[in-house]
Amino acid sequence: MLSCWAPGGMIWLSGMNSPVRRLLLFIMAMACIIVARESGAQTISSNAVGYVQLTCTAASDTTLAVPFTQPAATVGLIALVSGSTVTVSGTAGWTSNQFVYSGSGSSTYYVQLGPCGSGTDPKDGSYYTIASNGANTLTLELNGDDISSVPAGCTLTVYPYWTLATVFPPSTSGTSFIASTSPLFRQTQILVPNASGAGINLATAATYYFYNGAWRLAGDSVSNSHNDDILIPDSYVTVRNPSGTTTLMTKGNVQSGNFTIPLATEASGAQDNFVGICRPIDTSLNDLALATSGAFTSSTSGQTLQDQILLISNTTAAINKSASATYFYYTGTSGTGWRLFGDSITNDHGGDLIPAGTGFVIRKAATAGGATEFWQNPPTY
Repeated sequence: MLSCWAPGGMIWLSGMNSPVRRLLLFIMAMACIIVARESGAQTISSNAVGYVQLTCTAASDTTLAVPFTQPAATVGLIALVSGSTVTVSGTAGWTSNQFVYSGSGSSTYYVQLGPCGSGTDPKDGSYYTIASNGANTLTLELNGDDISSVPAGCTLTVYPYWTLATVFPPSTSGTSFIASTSPLFRQTQILVPNASGAGINLATAATYYFYNGAWRLAGDSVSNSHNDDILIPDSYVTVRNPSGTTTLMTKGNVQSGNFTIPLATEASGAQDNFVGICRPIDTSLNDLALATSGAFTSSTSGQTLQDQILLISNTTAAINKSASATYFYYTGTSGTGWRLFGDSITNDHGGDLIPAGTGFVIRKAATAGGATEFWQNPPTY
């Protein structure tokens, strides 16, 4: 697979305004395509790469969503979909289960489906963990989803998941995190939200801390390493620094296509979804394409809200922070567009930004069937 680098290496994206970063990303992506065409490489697509620097403040919680993917392991074209198994065109030459976690230091992989050369892929941007693979087949963990409608000729990309040790490598102790000198008195902690829980204001599902050379899981034996525990690409973690500010340098491939995020609902009440979008630029509420996706229910009143976005400020230093802003999409007598709860119903907030690398909550209102809805987030660069 062709890799494309900016002249002199990667390009710095953090600290630039959004229009400049979008232009740079576009130029880099076009350069990759030109190189691929001129070299005659059998590359379906090639992503730009970059850095984003994220600061985690002392005595505070910071929501953190990694804004890049890891480099792709392989790219292919779909020849056939049968149940949960996908066959790719040509001779892939994969070894049996090379994309399955094989123990300490190895990777867990997922497939992200992409567009088709002709026609439409209804699952464009969706991702699934690889359960097993053959020489040219991938069997996926669909978790109740159905990919039978995906036609032949669509693209797929295999990525390794980010893990605790690839986002927060042990070598960056003292910079991207602060190691603990005792399991009882922890410094930097990584809090993973409860993505499978029902309801709102859910407790943390897992808490990690770095001790004695590896990431440990609170409640587990201190001798067990959790370096390879995965971080899912459509969510976030909370970095808790009891003392000391840390700086995380994230770097990787820019997500150049659609990114589809499943949003859970409940029949009995509202449901929180812990969301991170894999984009290295600040994104406005309008550019999320959430209101137009069909996966977000609008409100006709400024008091009785349906679906909501809850944004937690990373600039305010505090532990266990409440949402700093609650947004809803309004379609009522006072206009249409994104509104901020507590502000005038006539004020449009569609230009308000979600900073790159920031997680947020989508609180889905109750639905009759409690079915999962799928939000396709398009790139804006």
